[in-house]
Amino acid sequence: MSSLDDSSAASPGHEARRRERLPGFYHRQPFRRVYPGWWIAVAASLSSFAAVSFFNPVLGAITPELQAEYGWSTASIALTMLIGGIGGGAIATFVGPIADRYGPRWLLFASVGMVAGLMFALGFMSQFWQFLLLWGLGRGITVAVIDIAVVVVIANWFIQRRGSAMGLTMIGTRSGMMLFPLVITAGLWLGGLREAFLLMGLLVLLMGVLPPLIMRRRPEDVGLRPDGYGRRAAVSSGESPMASDPDWSVRDAVRTRAFWLLLFGTTMLMAVGGSVNFTFVSHMTQNGIDPDTARTALALWAGMGIIGGVLGGELRQRLPVRYALPLVIMVTTSALVWFVLLDSTWMAFVFAVWHGLAFGAQLPLNRISFPDYFGRYSVGRIRSVTAPPQLLINAFGPFISGLVIDSRGSYDLIYIVFIGLLLSAALSVLMAKRPDLPVQRLRRESS
Repeated sequence: MSSLDDSSAASPGHEARRRERLPGFYHRQPFRRVYPGWWIAVAASLSSFAAVSFFNPVLGAITPELQAEYGWSTASIALTMLIGGIGGGAIATFVGPIADRYGPRWLLFASVGMVAGLMFALGFMSQFWQFLLLWGLGRGITVAVIDIAVVVVIANWFIQRRGSAMGLTMIGTRSGMMLFPLVITAGLWLGGLREAFLLMGLLVLLMGVLPPLIMRRRPEDVGLRPDGYGRRAAVSSGESPMASDPDWSVRDAVRTRAFWLLLFGTTMLMAVGGSVNFTFVSHMTQNGIDPDTARTALALWAGMGIIGGVLGGELRQRLPVRYALPLVIMVTTSALVWFVLLDSTWMAFVFAVWHGLAFGAQLPLNRISFPDYFGRYSVGRIRSVTAPPQLLINAFGPFISGLVIDSRGSYDLIYIVFIGLLLSAALSVLMAKRPDLPVQRLRRESS
């Protein structure tokens, strides 16, 4: 574990910051042998695990029970995601700059605690407006605060190994998607919806509240460098390990063609992904598969996503995001064609493996696309610009899907639209050539 001089703790053009200290356990064996950024990535993974409690697959897994007990329509249940998307988009405009300036530690600690409290409160709801309020608020916090904070901390602590670190956080995300449907099933066996919500809240509290406290904003704040590179190693190689990480302002980034191509592509991915995840169980049950089997397939899908997330992160180490992400999108698209044709249990489990791997690989590539193109110093601020449209479209997808299924009785039409959107997303990202830094920015860095 190597250090920086105080004079080099901040990048040119960025504010100096009072030196922080790492938690004491970092300096003990065997922890001191590992770059602290990897422990921070583990903590981010656990925060991502907690966030899954309000993700679309979890809501989709519990939708049949909500319909059976309360008689709510699919569209009305999906309305919670629309409310959460709008609220999350508004929250994201403030969270990004805060995460850039102060770091993710207290943002994640507070937001995970709130998520656990909201999940406990859902166990005692009795009215539809209560469900809309509680789930919508939980959804907004998870997709805005937790997601942005995790992206910011990984982007700041890693450059060369950013893909691998983001893949590590996907282990938490996909583990949550695998475990929460099983927890729902256990809660339903124990008594009903209330028990399911209470068990999920307890799991969030146990797994996600304390880990964020070990986080620090950037390695320079504690006298280190990104990726664990030492000062001596950087000098001997003749190039700074941070040389490949660009430093864009938000104003300069939004003036580039690549920004808008990436925004379109990643927004389409979120629209389709959110809708498919929400309708996963419902589509299978409509095609003759019993709900418990469908939730088991969902758990397998999420488990395969753990492998896929690691593979996606490693793929970024070998290919630029511009090529890696479209490649994975094409595999995801082919799996969705299979999903439309699905009509038996064995096809359901094939889809779970196929789409689980592809969608899992897609997530880390999607998350690191903007940091890879525009650098780590403004990643939170840039995310505050990209998140509102992404979250809004992501929320509208399940709601529109719910309207279609309520009126037509089938998801097939909307899935054909989704296939077209995925193809357009792949083309858009492929066209997003990484831009050169503006001349004035280059002059500022060289000085």
